[in-house]
Amino acid sequence: MSKIISAAPRPKIPYEHPDAEMYFKLFKENVIRFKNRKSAYTKHDHSIRALFQRDQHDLKYQCEQLVSYVAEAFNHYALWDYSHAYYPGRPSQQTARTDALEGVSRVLPTLAVWLHANGRENHVFKGLDGSVIDVVNILKQAFLAGTDPQHPGYWGELHDYDQRVCESADLALALWLSKEQVWDSFNCGQQRQVLDWFKQVNHCQTVDNNWHLFPLTVQVVIKSLTGEDCVDQTKYQRVKEFYVGDGWFRDGAKGNYDYYNAWGFFYSLYWLDQIDPHLDRQFIHQSLSDFAAGYRYFFTPQGMPFFGRSACYRLAASAPLLAAVDQGADALTAGEAKRAFHCNLRYFIANGAFVNGAPTQGLFDDDVRLVDNYSGPASSFWSLRALNIAMYCGDRSGLWQAQETPLPVEQGDFSFALPTIQARVIGTAATQEVVVIFQSEYTELQSPLLRRLIQPTWLDCISEKITGRAKRPKNNLLRKGVTCYSSKMSHFF
Repeated sequence: MSKIISAAPRPKIPYEHPDAEMYFKLFKENVIRFKNRKSAYTKHDHSIRALFQRDQHDLKYQCEQLVSYVAEAFNHYALWDYSHAYYPGRPSQQTARTDALEGVSRVLPTLAVWLHANGRENHVFKGLDGSVIDVVNILKQAFLAGTDPQHPGYWGELHDYDQRVCESADLALALWLSKEQVWDSFNCGQQRQVLDWFKQVNHCQTVDNNWHLFPLTVQVVIKSLTGEDCVDQTKYQRVKEFYVGDGWFRDGAKGNYDYYNAWGFFYSLYWLDQIDPHLDRQFIHQSLSDFAAGYRYFFTPQGMPFFGRSACYRLAASAPLLAAVDQGADALTAGEAKRAFHCNLRYFIANGAFVNGAPTQGLFDDDVRLVDNYSGPASSFWSLRALNIAMYCGDRSGLWQAQETPLPVEQGDFSFALPTIQARVIGTAATQEVVVIFQSEYTELQSPLLRRLIQPTWLDCISEKITGRAKRPKNNLLRKGVTCYSSKMSHFF
């Protein structure tokens, strides 16, 4: 019996229903984007792909090279004192300026986590071209520019259901990770300026799903940095209402059970626990351990049975396994988590998942069918969430030192139920394939024409280029009635 979660009517969100005024703003920001965008930075695309194809170096070296690759390209695209970055790619439903903020907010945590791991000895590293990248300087400039209302790179005033509420969580995490080198170096006025911008989230409504975790992240960071407790416990309790057992969350009262558990819920919960260990450690650790116990079976040397939305965030899939190892869960070993993480990186990157200095908008190369309308050119940097956890805790969790051990499907066949989400997981060692079969329908609308990925029309593509607003079909296969997903990922090719 599925858990019944109380639901509120979904609000009317402006960017989902744009009026003439919003279309004008979209068009204006699109023009500014065309004026300020830089050429695609393709300099090291081949070398980062070859690094994972050859696989001759240890995993930590590969991860460090990936950070250098990302940082060098970010240095190329960044504008207005690192407060925005216009990456090439398809726009989201937001304005082009919001897309450019994502180009910063979703990259800074990776730079900050590198600094956290290395900053006591060094805060400068080299890009793949040998250029010097001063991480502390980048972070300082970004935070001071982005929170200064008089600066051209100001991140702006937040409002209800604002995408910037989501992005504020990653920015706050980057600030917390770089506390010693960045936050502690600001004078009182600068700290107040930064805090004033972040505190806007306390007064903003969010969609009633995983979005509650974003203002919570900001609030626990503020508490950690200043001692000021503005943590909204009602939001945290609402997140727990979405928990259905065995480590699975429903993404809102009527949402999916899908990979958002991995890179949405558990990534945020992991950092909430790191920032404030007194928040709810027992629940966070136990739910993550329970999730990892079943989820570990999803991984294969080549692919995973992907279901749900945000397919372009695929490189973050192993994040909960790395977090579980760091939390001391007995659900899996560091060697198995390392194997899952490494295989996931290698499978996608070796087949072209990084282009122009960023994760592509697809599984391998760009694929418009797999880009949700809320995803923009830099949204796919959420793919770095597993990398962020690995860089943060790799030494203390034993990840880097561990010998990779075989994944469950490499050891033998298996078949078991996940009754909480009404699914069965089947692994076949001979074919190295894992299949997840859902045993209930997400929709009553069923036809062969519906159960497929749809390309946008040429009119939609033209509209997208002119207005700078995404106009793509919704291609969440779960919502289309597909119930069987294979790690060979044939649905997506």
